[in-house]
Amino acid sequence: MGARASGHPFPTPAPPGDTSAVARRTLFFDIDGTLLLTRRAGRSALHQAMREEFGLAEVDDQGIRFGGRTDRELVAAFLRTAGIDPSPLNQGRLRRRYVSAFRQAVRSTPGGVLPGVLDLIRELSQHSQVRLAVMTGNFPETARMKLECFGLLEYFSWIVGGDLDASRCDLARRAAARLIRRGGGGFTVIGDTVHDVRCARAIDARCLAVCTGSGTREELEREKADHIVDDLTDQSALAYLLQA
Repeated sequence: MGARASGHPFPTPAPPGDTSAVARRTLFFDIDGTLLLTRRAGRSALHQAMREEFGLAEVDDQGIRFGGRTDRELVAAFLRTAGIDPSPLNQGRLRRRYVSAFRQAVRSTPGGVLPGVLDLIRELSQHSQVRLAVMTGNFPETARMKLECFGLLEYFSWIVGGDLDASRCDLARRAAARLIRRGGGGFTVIGDTVHDVRCARAIDARCLAVCTGSGTREELEREKADHIVDDLTDQSALAYLLQA
């Protein structure tokens, strides 16, 4: 994924050109609450972007739910709440300003990689039957910044971001359709909320749910996630993800 906006379903880094690898199972990891935490860096950067781009003294985000939404949806919600037309032009203005503000926010806000993540993705990267990708509601640019900041970017070949879809399930369908057209193998979604479980269901994928983010075990059980772990130090997570 490059640091620019793109209409391509998978912003750079692009999928590998070796078509022999296409049939591998793709593991779609969520970022926030699954791989890492950034402690409200995104909220802070959106507030800053609204103030700077539209000259607002205060930004009210009461009633705006962050969890499970795409950044495209959030940008429109912030504009509507401020009484600003959420036109494509204004959404583009806010996106550009937000991405600029986020670069500093992610470096200055306490956060870190969640337990077991680094060991798990290092191990998975050694197995040729799976391919590691990111599927997130974040804009591709900010997703890349998060992964880069915490030393995870090198492990993921694809990043599917929330720049083209207001719905997380639509985002998942777009990602899956891209792979299916290439003759790809199955999918597994790894995430921390009911929205991740629903994404998995939308594309007939397996779901590994992890209780390190905003979703509770009870919520994930009610949503019928296929496998649930407290965190990614649980060795059953590796075994589950390597299942054919």
